[in-house]
Amino acid sequence: MPSLQVAIPPSIEPVALDDMKNYLRVEIDDDDALITSLITAAREACEVFTNRSFINKGYIQCLDSFPYFADTQLSQNAMPPSYYALPLYSTTLWNYSQQIKLFRPPLVSVDSLVYMSSADSQWHALVPTPPLWQPLTAYLENAVVADGNGNQQKCITPGTSAANPPQITPPAPSTSFPSTVAWNSTLNGTTTESTGVEWEMIGPVPQQDPTVGGSEATQFGAFIIDTNCEPARLFPGPAGNYWPPVLYMPNAVQIHFTAGFGPDADDVPQAIVAGIMRQVADLYENRTPSEKAGETLSGAVKSMLYPWVVRDICPTRG
Repeated sequence: MPSLQVAIPPSIEPVALDDMKNYLRVEIDDDDALITSLITAAREACEVFTNRSFINKGYIQCLDSFPYFADTQLSQNAMPPSYYALPLYSTTLWNYSQQIKLFRPPLVSVDSLVYMSSADSQWHALVPTPPLWQPLTAYLENAVVADGNGNQQKCITPGTSAANPPQITPPAPSTSFPSTVAWNSTLNGTTTESTGVEWEMIGPVPQQDPTVGGSEATQFGAFIIDTNCEPARLFPGPAGNYWPPVLYMPNAVQIHFTAGFGPDADDVPQAIVAGIMRQVADLYENRTPSEKAGETLSGAVKSMLYPWVVRDICPTRG
């Protein structure tokens, strides 16, 4: 069963006390403590409604096991023991039963992903692997991609990538428009695409300690972060891989991540800030329970927040 905890609370609130007092037209200091607590309460209520994190916070998301490789609906609905993390089924499908969705977007970073290995009953860490190179994509300086040879390439001359990837070693199957460029596999060696984008080979794609898990350990060690989706998703890496087996115990997988629009109040969208301020005003002026039981936020506040609500219709599917 997944769980989510706030490990590092936000350093500030999206709304400053002075701004809130000005909005409320309050000039005295007697209610400063009350207004400050209402700002926090309103922000928390708005975060729950939108399923988001506003100011950067540190989270710990725990799972009893990794999602496991499955080829049937029945097997996806089963409760997996540790060995089900291995690909038991005769299939070539790498489906969405492998994904892990991180609650409370927007994701800033995955700080660590640790798991209790069933191989040695010890905690081990997985490391992020860069995304594969993509065609016709604008790359900024210092962007890092995987090249298909198991190496990382860092962009040193930014620009838009070519329509066809540089060749890998051994050469990839022929295509209608093959590239005449090949990835440089020498450390600090450079590769220049036909569009002028230049890459520097900075080393192999990170992998876990090869002694963990015996002969199968080299298949584990990395994960892929997908930030194009909200909520963000994690997949085992490199691409097409599967998660390692874990010891059958509670919270055997723990993901530490940071989520939020940014560390400062100015990073939060103004519609959200306005919604928080309006909610604070409602709580400050109306100190009796609402006539509509079960409604925490007013309709006006909800209308401001609706464009920012994260709607995850299928939490365990793509």
